[in-house]
Amino acid sequence: MTNIALLRISFVLAILSLLTACGTTSNMKQAKGAPTSLSDYSVVYVADFSNKTEPKIRDVGKLEIYQQMVNAAGIEFANMIGTNIEKTKSAPAVLRAAPTGSDAKVLRVEGEITLFKRGNAFAKMMLPFAGSTKFNANVRFVDQATGALVGEILVDKNSSPLGGGIAATQTTNSFMKGAADKIAEQLEIARNPKQ
Repeated sequence: MTNIALLRISFVLAILSLLTACGTTSNMKQAKGAPTSLSDYSVVYVADFSNKTEPKIRDVGKLEIYQQMVNAAGIEFANMIGTNIEKTKSAPAVLRAAPTGSDAKVLRVEGEITLFKRGNAFAKMMLPFAGSTKFNANVRFVDQATGALVGEILVDKNSSPLGGGIAATQTTNSFMKGAADKIAEQLEIARNPKQ
């Protein structure tokens, strides 16, 4: 392969990487003093995510609609996380309601949505840096009995600033699905650390 061909391939790969979503879902950062393995937790309770966004919407009617949309997203995000945890190989019992009267060791997944912007697909398609979609959330893993923090994951997702067809398809829903997938994967790793 010639140097020019290699340059062209590198250029195309660089452009494709720029067109994908920016931002990340971090790996789980275990809290100081937390156990290295979370395999002792036989139940995972996924709580609804709270709305901690700070929208700059002055119209009361529009603000109320926005708050309802984010509150619904907090329930949907928790549902996605619970469903993805159930799909993992080492899935413990997964609950969406707080457990009562059980001796089982329960790990609570909780958090808040801190940024939620649906964006505009047409604007993203046509113009760079326009109509961007954003989804940020803090995810915490907490011992249900003691309230002690076990670990946390930060979600910071936004659509490609360059616009185009890929950016137009990036939605808050797709960002939540991708983040839920990674959260379940990170929990599985924490439940089965490599020896």
